[in-house]
Amino acid sequence: MSSEDDDACRAIAEEINQSRPQWLVLYGCYSRLFWAYPLFDMRRRVVVHAGYPDALLARMDEVERLSARKRGGRGGGQEG
Repeated sequence: MSSEDDDACRAIAEEINQSRPQWLVLYGCYSRLFWAYPLFDMRRRVVVHAGYPDALLARMDEVERLSARKRGGRGGGQEG
């Protein structure tokens, strides 16, 4: 993969950062993976990674769903 490809992947990671401010998203040039770190409160620390942006977004969505379900199940109401 060329440095131009790496630059394109870093730009994609930045686009995801802009659209998902509750996450820190990075592209690892060595690993060739997208990495996402949640910036919201969770009971356990989670790091999500994927080779493609769409897969990363799907995994991020799943973490958010699980986190919301756990928060809603601790005596509070459902989040809307």
